[in-house]
Amino acid sequence: MYGDGTIWYDSKRKKYCYDYCDNDGKRHRKRFATEKEAKEFKKEIRAERDKGNLTSSTITIGEWVIEFLETYQKPHLRSSSFARQKQSANKLAPIAHIPIDQLSGKEIQKLYNSYDGILSTSSISKIHKLLFAAYKKAVALRMVQYNPMQAVEPVKIKYKEMSVFSFSELIRIFRVLRTNKYYKKYYTLFYLLLVLGCRIGELLAIKWEDIDFSTAQLHVRRTINRLAKYEAHDGENKTEIVFGTPKTKNSRRTIPLTRTMADELARWKQQQAQDKIRAGDKYTDDGFIITNEFGHYFEQKTFKDYYDRLLKDADIGHFTFHALRHTFATHALTSGVDAKTLSGILGHTNASFTLDTYTHVTSDMQKQACGIVGGFMEDIFGKELKPWQENEKPETEP
Repeated sequence: MYGDGTIWYDSKRKKYCYDYCDNDGKRHRKRFATEKEAKEFKKEIRAERDKGNLTSSTITIGEWVIEFLETYQKPHLRSSSFARQKQSANKLAPIAHIPIDQLSGKEIQKLYNSYDGILSTSSISKIHKLLFAAYKKAVALRMVQYNPMQAVEPVKIKYKEMSVFSFSELIRIFRVLRTNKYYKKYYTLFYLLLVLGCRIGELLAIKWEDIDFSTAQLHVRRTINRLAKYEAHDGENKTEIVFGTPKTKNSRRTIPLTRTMADELARWKQQQAQDKIRAGDKYTDDGFIITNEFGHYFEQKTFKDYYDRLLKDADIGHFTFHALRHTFATHALTSGVDAKTLSGILGHTNASFTLDTYTHVTSDMQKQACGIVGGFMEDIFGKELKPWQENEKPETEP
């Protein structure tokens, strides 16, 4: 009840009552001897609300951001997205005690500066977006008159150079996977990550029911993440495994399988059947494709440990886990796959995002295209049409 409130007559007390809410949402009731007095008070309350002064208590920025997330964000976010928003909220600790109507743009800028070199520019940008949205809602609710975020410059994200495996590095990785008994059982996972271009959380959550061997198609329908619990009591694990929907609407997608991919999946399915026989009652069959010898699905962190050790044994420097996906996309573009098709395979929002993400590839492709076209034109017209080299202009016809 954030409107003008309601005036009504209490016949028992023989009083006129005015019910209203302050800008914090707290309900109030005031009684008057006459209706005229009630209406006069109503005008005063409306004026105070318009000024943004009608608050029952001074709420801090920390308290408001949590309330904002719970009330206005959580119902519309995936669990993984909400967990990341909570992580950004936790970074507000140095200013969390400041009343919401007293936080200045200067103090916010100081917070950003204090995180320089500690957090990535991407993380600081997420804090900025959260604060801006929280204050925008506070202004709309007339909890504050002014959004201090309007005086704060958005953080410019510095993108790291994208890591992509070279052909020789891939050869070394798969040589270790094929010959080392410790890694041999993970060959299929690394192979699928490289040839499908999936996010690791998507691939680990794929079940056999998501694969149609008759049409040679793989359906991406879910993802797996370990997220921080919103509420964790003492002694309890502060994180939990969550199976959710893929990152975006376009991330729910269908990927075609080549004969080689289908054959590798069939071979792995036979391997799982043998594991099930050996494990007996200890085997857990939940239908996941990527499992250990007891049928249990892999977590991202567990697999990352194997990944880091694999790179070390293959005598390769540090690469993020996402490098396999970047390698797939980079080689797809350089091999002639158009951006729209690749965007659909990767599950990107649109082709523009794909082009922006892999701009280093498209720049090289543009240079290559210019070289090809330039060479083609040179073959046609000959060297005499190179005024930039010979400083001569071709003769013009009269």
